[in-house]
Amino acid sequence: MGDLRTNLALESVEASGENEARNDTFTTLDYVRELYLTAEEQKKNERRKIRLLRAGVAMMGVTMAAAILSALFVVPALMNTANEASKALAILQKVDVETIAKDMDALAIQANDTFVQVGSAVQVLNDLDMESLNATIGELETAVESFSNLDVAKLNEAIANLNATVEPLARFFGKK
Repeated sequence: MGDLRTNLALESVEASGENEARNDTFTTLDYVRELYLTAEEQKKNERRKIRLLRAGVAMMGVTMAAAILSALFVVPALMNTANEASKALAILQKVDVETIAKDMDALAIQANDTFVQVGSAVQVLNDLDMESLNATIGELETAVESFSNLDVAKLNEAIANLNATVEPLARFFGKK
């Protein structure tokens, strides 16, 4: 029976040594597997970083291009605007404001006088007797008709006869 115990003891020592070797192997395999997974995760993270860096560089490039283009187009426009403003200021400095103000005052006085005269004319028109005006217009129409019916040839003959009569009288009284 003793032999059995020793065999068992040896087997158990061998079994425990084999178990430890297996545990060491599993531990090593687990460690290697963890290292591999960690390395894969680091690769993924590095790829993400590279993509983000590329995107950032691309965005910075676009921003710089926009800044350069705006500088190329906006700065000359601003310079042109500044030149135009300078020219406008030079023109404004040449303007004689005092003369313009005097002219405006004179214009205002003249406009006031004109309004007063217009008011007077309106007052005259308001005071005007429309019935007598219409009657006068009617009489003028009659006079115009009379003048239009007048024979100009006979009028010229009468003037010539009057002139022939007055001329000898003027010579007689000493006037020429």
